[in-house]
Parts: sequence; C-alpha cells; structure tokens
Amino acid sequence: MKAPEKKLVGLRRYHKSRPVKTRLKLLEALDRMESGCTVVVGQGYKWSKATLAREAGVNINTVVRKLPGGGGWAFPEINERFEKLKGKRQPVADASDPRDAKITELRTEVEQLRGQNRKLALEVNRIGRQILEERDRADRMSIYERQNTSLREEISRIQQARAAQGGNQA
Repeated sequence: MKAPEKKLVGLRRYHKSRPVKTRLKLLEALDRMESGCTVVVGQGYKWSKATLAREAGVNINTVVRKLPGGGGWAFPEINERFEKLKGKRQPVADASDPRDAKITELRTEVEQLRGQNRKLALEVNRIGRQILEERDRADRMSIYERQNTSLREEISRIQQARAAQGGNQA
C-alpha cells in the first residue's frame, strides 16, 4: 500500500468514528451543564447552544447543523435533551406573587406555541412542495393525453387512407 493510500485509509477511519466522538463530547458537556460543574465556561453561564458547543469543545455549527434534504437535526437527541434541560432551568415564580406565576406560565405557553408554529410552517412547506409536484405531474399527464389523442387521430387517418386505397384497388 502506497503512502497516499495509507493516509486516505487513516482519514476515512478517523471520519467514520468522528460523529460518535462528537456525540459523546456533547452528552458529557450537557451532563456537566446540568450538574453545574462546567469545565470550560465557568459559573454563571448563559444556557444556550453556543455555550453547549463551547463546553463540548466543538463548533456551534455542529450543534445546530441540520441534515441535508430538509432533515432534522444532525444530533436530534442532543437538541431535545438540551431543550428539556433549558425548560427546567427557567426560573420558577414564587407562589407569593401570582402575577409572576402567570407571566411565567404565559411565557412557557408562548414558547410551546412557537414550537408548534415552527412545526406547522415546516408541514405547510412540505405540503406546498407536494402540491407543486402534483401540479407538474398533472401538467405532464395533460401533455401526454394531448399527444396520445393526436397520435390516435393520425393512426385513424392512416388506417382510413389505407382502407380507401385498398377499396380503390379492388
């Protein structure tokens, strides 16, 4: 095996195990953030995906990257767990002030509605693409039907011409 081939084999082996290592780094960083014993970002950090990426030692794009083809997250379990933990860390209002409790309740509801809104927007986009594809198919079918009709008429004319020629020869 030549030296360049060895390098390629080594690179392929490295990149093959890379997502597994990245997932482990992110999970460990989430554990540290959950427990409050962060190593990189220190105490008093803002609970964000950028902070998670910094704590894990990965690029922010690794955390927020989506799969090609309109897919979901590259690391969906990381993002789901992050959102759950972020929701738990939201300040809980004291029962002594009902207005603060109502504000917190409404903020939580707004976040849930925003999430639903995002999902619905994605669904609308998907359905819109599907409608456009079906329109294209219908247009193509219409063209095929016109061509088919035209070909049938042409065949009919040819058959009539042959029949007329056959009748003249008899």
